[in-house]
Amino acid sequence: MKKALTGLGLFLALVLVVGLAYAAGISYYGDRFLANTKIAKVDVSNLSLEQAQAKVKSEILGHSLDVLENGKELGTVHLKDLEPEFSGEATIQQYFKHQNPNSWLGHFFKGQDFDLSVMTDVKIDRNQVTSKLAEFGVDNSKRTPSKDAQISYQEDQGYRLESQEQGNQVDISALREALFEQFEEGHNKLDLKDYYVKPEVTDQNEELQSMMQKIEDASKAKITLKIEDSKETISKAAIQDWIYFDKDNKIIYDQDKIAEYLKRYNDKYSSYVNPRQFRSTNQGIVTVQPGTLGWSIDRAAEAEQIAVDLAAGKDVEREPIVVGSGYGSAGDGIGSTYVEVDLSYQMMYVYIDGKMVISTPIVSGGPQSQTIPGAYAIWGKQRDTSLKGYNWVTKKEYSSPVSYWMPFDHVGQGIHDAPWQPAFGGNLWQTNGSLGCINTPTNVMAQVFDIVEIGTPVIIFW
Repeated sequence: MKKALTGLGLFLALVLVVGLAYAAGISYYGDRFLANTKIAKVDVSNLSLEQAQAKVKSEILGHSLDVLENGKELGTVHLKDLEPEFSGEATIQQYFKHQNPNSWLGHFFKGQDFDLSVMTDVKIDRNQVTSKLAEFGVDNSKRTPSKDAQISYQEDQGYRLESQEQGNQVDISALREALFEQFEEGHNKLDLKDYYVKPEVTDQNEELQSMMQKIEDASKAKITLKIEDSKETISKAAIQDWIYFDKDNKIIYDQDKIAEYLKRYNDKYSSYVNPRQFRSTNQGIVTVQPGTLGWSIDRAAEAEQIAVDLAAGKDVEREPIVVGSGYGSAGDGIGSTYVEVDLSYQMMYVYIDGKMVISTPIVSGGPQSQTIPGAYAIWGKQRDTSLKGYNWVTKKEYSSPVSYWMPFDHVGQGIHDAPWQPAFGGNLWQTNGSLGCINTPTNVMAQVFDIVEIGTPVIIFW
């Protein structure tokens, strides 16, 4: 019986001791972090709240990183040198409040790790990062910026997709975030090349790819102009030069550029803008300057039509849209019915269907108001009228009644009778010259008026 009481006493004593020890542990950890507790990988076991806050802050702000670029060390960044603002005390306090002192004993066997995000609880001014990089000789203003992929046009290559180019300017925001991540993960090195500003648009961009495909499709159309006996096919490079995109990324063709391009064909073929060779009555082959007679490509209308053809995306072979007269006619575009005025001989000839029917001396414009040579066409016929205007030789207004008037240009030149002339031909034009018109004997002018129709070419040359 005595032994039983002794055993019970020992057990109760043991329970009492354990109870007192457990209670002491609860009391001890009432104002301390439990054993095996870490915050942001910092051991705060058995530390008071203030001690834990100070230790975590000290260790976090004590982090450092070696900064390299392409394997070359630039320097070391100490977090504390970046004038950081630590705001993790409140988070640590929340962790402290939520721990259970009653579980202090279990913590000796199984601890607890609390997270503390440097990225959220430490603030670094962007300018501090920039300043630290400057100390390492990293100055974005002296570095090469990255270049986005883009569609470019060059005369010798047309449109092409230029790939992006990686520069070496540092993305300060990305680097700042990287510093936090490296500190949290316990790394001690960081390479700047991993934080260069990246191109925003690459050559895999769907919009760029789509635009290039549109350009390629548009450039495949083959436009061939049949100009009299020749053919001119518009080059792919020319077509690409006309392309641009509207705000909806739809292809538009620059009609002003197309019209400018068509000028080369007018310069090459048009009888309206180019001198022509003419077989004269007295002088053989002569060169006749352009006047109002002839044809040319209507550049505005043709540019509009080409834009329509290209938009259709089909091959086209056709004649151009022209204005004027004589397009497609054989030889010089004059034909076999015309009026010939030879200023050197002061003679006028009328040919009908290749046969000379009138030959007459004339008086052309005087030395100060010479008749302008060129290829023209009769555009009007008028009987019994008065020619009025300003005589820039005499500096006086004039009014000259005539029986027959046949204008052939748009600056006042024409063929008419001139009863005031004492004679015709020879060198009279030097003393009795007109203001540019072809003065003709009245009796001959009556014949000319009768047989020469509106639209008949008038070829004037020296």
